[in-house]
Amino acid sequence: MQSETKQNLVMIPGLNNSKQIFDGVKKHLSPSIYSVAVDVPALEDVGSIADQLLKELPAEFHLFGYSFGGYVALAILDKAPERVKSLALVSSVANADNDKMKQVREAAIQRVEAGEYEEMVRATASKGVHPDHVDRQDITAIREQMMQEYGADRYRAHLRATASRPDRAELLSTIDYPVLIVGSPNDQVVPFERQKNMVEHLQHPIVKEIEDAGHLIPLEQPEKLANLLETYITREIVTV
Repeated sequence: MQSETKQNLVMIPGLNNSKQIFDGVKKHLSPSIYSVAVDVPALEDVGSIADQLLKELPAEFHLFGYSFGGYVALAILDKAPERVKSLALVSSVANADNDKMKQVREAAIQRVEAGEYEEMVRATASKGVHPDHVDRQDITAIREQMMQEYGADRYRAHLRATASRPDRAELLSTIDYPVLIVGSPNDQVVPFERQKNMVEHLQHPIVKEIEDAGHLIPLEQPEKLANLLETYITREIVTV
């Protein structure tokens, strides 16, 4: 008989995302899963962000990090592995930024400080989605709402946190349970091949593709993502 005890699922959003990005995913999760979507505080270090979130999170939880949220999730795992029951990384990687990427982050910070935050975000919007979804007004509306809520100050702080994050590849090798990696071959922001590089560090990797999406999987394909997360949490999904 299946236990009626609810499973806590902590969901951490990406750069320029509020917890609203998970609204569609949450709608497709069964009542057996209690989802805790968080907004990430405007701190400039992923370790400090993890410390702050850990004060507010349940005693034990399944952990799902999306994009930048994956960097935070790995910091949480590093600090409190005994509290994390499972780990799902979506459109994210474990390695640190190389020098070229750090320069890209710094250039973006300079544009934010020049007052170009909203202009910059809107100009790159099409890069984040599958070509078939560029004109989806529902996605555009949610992204606009999140941008206004998130704000330039938090974006600048999280760019700095991203650029300064440590490499967590070796941390992956210490995880003795299956880890779920979800990505899209159409992701132009975090290429799926980079995500799949994590497999070599994992003892029990599970890799799943969602083809009809770009980087914004939680908005583009919330039902498919919810189904993958739920089957993973309930251990109905097996390693590959």
